[in-house]
Amino acid sequence: MISYATSHYAVYLLVLLRMVGFIGTSPILSVRLWPMWSKVGLAAFVALVVTPDVHATVPDPLVQPDVYIGLALKETLVGMLMGFVATVMTVALSTAGQLFDLQIGFSTATLFDPSGGQSAGLTNAFLSALFTLYFLGMNGLDGLVLGVMKSYDYVALGAFVAPHEAWTFLAHLITLVMVLGLQVGAPLLAALLLTDITFAFLSRAVPQMNVYVVGQPAKLFVGLAVFAAVMPGIVYMLGVLFQATFSELDTLLRWMGG
Repeated sequence: MISYATSHYAVYLLVLLRMVGFIGTSPILSVRLWPMWSKVGLAAFVALVVTPDVHATVPDPLVQPDVYIGLALKETLVGMLMGFVATVMTVALSTAGQLFDLQIGFSTATLFDPSGGQSAGLTNAFLSALFTLYFLGMNGLDGLVLGVMKSYDYVALGAFVAPHEAWTFLAHLITLVMVLGLQVGAPLLAALLLTDITFAFLSRAVPQMNVYVVGQPAKLFVGLAVFAAVMPGIVYMLGVLFQATFSELDTLLRWMGG
């Protein structure tokens, strides 16, 4: 493989750029906890495996550098789009977690997420960790790597042409993410809404009662109790999100491949 990649270095570099773009934007693989050398090493190894199966004629970068740079940008964009779609699907859990934290009162307590380099709510961090374990347990990393390896069956080397229906696909993707996020958080939000309605009636019936002092601990208890009760449903939704991630990747490849 190494000798083949050396003799076909122009093809290998283009394949490597697609792999680097994908790993740099994909979920789990792009987290900061992974050392940079491991990401580059993984991309280089996968590119070594894929290059012999990529049959394409590319210009010599030393003879036609302008054409080769254009192909390099296309390949990087293809990899980044694949990683972006896979990452966007995980935003559904962040949406559900943020909505739940806001209603139960956890939004005031945030944790620093070292993987993303930013603050995250308690429920958001828990759901992200749970999905990561589910993803790894279901061989999701293998699926991502195989997906980018098989992407040349849909989008040949240097053959990417942006279709005209880009906004349609983006709108479909955002709609799907919002729907999945609401499905994950719907039972929790419904329970907290009923709790708020109950205390609204109590405040009218007993005006002397301090609703905030009594209601906040009650919402916390109800929210955590319902969260524990619907945990099997949340795990089921993790499976739905897992399947939707690879389904949308397949749709993206078919869309880019025309």
